[in-house]
Amino acid sequence: MRYHNIVRLQLILACAISWQSTPAARADSTVAHSKFTGVYLSQKAGPSMDLSLGADGSATVTEDPGNGAITLFGHWVDSGGQVAVTFNAEKDKPIEPPMVFQSAHDGLQAITWNHASWGKVDPPPMKKGFKVKQLYWLTTGP
Repeated sequence: MRYHNIVRLQLILACAISWQSTPAARADSTVAHSKFTGVYLSQKAGPSMDLSLGADGSATVTEDPGNGAITLFGHWVDSGGQVAVTFNAEKDKPIEPPMVFQSAHDGLQAITWNHASWGKVDPPPMKKGFKVKQLYWLTTGP
């Protein structure tokens, strides 16, 4: 359980670092002013999915369907009420299939994902942002 908390902290820090891009780079981006830019975290224990959508179009997905957390890197586009994420190729591995997220209840819900990884389990909904108190509990535990 503690490993998963460290992975979440790394995701949050990676997102914060990616937001340090120059204003000129953000101005040229088609997603720079998207309402979806930000960090999304699943809130309940059990299978989890966390998502970081950078203003520069970068995306990071950390998912744990119950058999260990993996982190995927790629790019995203805002297509109105949905976010489509395509993943970067990794050496000697097949490309992960794209994911699509739908806006739902102050956050996002995966509507297209890799069913081979998740089996019969659906990814949980994610809420946008986090509070300092939540970050403390994620890193230290109750």
